[in-house]
Amino acid sequence: MRKEYIKELRMIKDEILLMSAMTEKMLADSVVALKTQDCELARSVIERDDLVDAKEIELQLIVSRVIATQGPVASDLRRLASTYKIITNLERIADLAVNISKRVLELSEVVYMKRLIDIPRACELAQTLLKLAIQAFIHEDISQIREVVDLEDEIDALNMQIHHDCLAYMMDNPKNIHQGSVFIFVGSYLERIGDHATNVFETVFYIVTGDYIDFNDLDEETISRTLEFQKKIASLEKDV
Repeated sequence: MRKEYIKELRMIKDEILLMSAMTEKMLADSVVALKTQDCELARSVIERDDLVDAKEIELQLIVSRVIATQGPVASDLRRLASTYKIITNLERIADLAVNISKRVLELSEVVYMKRLIDIPRACELAQTLLKLAIQAFIHEDISQIREVVDLEDEIDALNMQIHHDCLAYMMDNPKNIHQGSVFIFVGSYLERIGDHATNVFETVFYIVTGDYIDFNDLDEETISRTLEFQKKIASLEKDV
């Protein structure tokens, strides 16, 4: 029974890794489409949302089946139940990538008021944050907690910078109001994507430690304790 459970868990992790890769690609393509005003690429992102939705349903059914047939208890049940939250956050990231792509179609005939720099940078940071969170889940390793917190802070700062820059362009020329508003929306979408990726890492933190902590309330002492805790786990696994 235990061997079967481990096999099922490995399969679930592989499928979540696949769903994450699909979602990350949608995010990257949506911002490339925005930067290059590539409407065809934007439409392909929108179309791919159905694939992510289908993968979400598929994974929910798999996890439900494993819970029903394997009778997991304690940490195993916590691990499987938490998987639902990770799947949901990935699906919401895909939805936000679709939102960005829809904005691309709005600006298809517009000459941009400025070259896009902060938006692609925020996207890169969000992709990195998502990768860290998913790898944390796959390996059940929360040692990258400080990097996750720093990345989310950087994305938040870039969102504020995008907001301020766009407002300046809109005040300078009323013709920039529409596209400036769109870029502000895109910045907020990327900030929310960063939040969802952080939510994934928070869920992994709960899986590993049994404690739920809102990372907005993290302090340096908690981060240090977490790193020490992860080192002890790694040491125990090495000894085994």
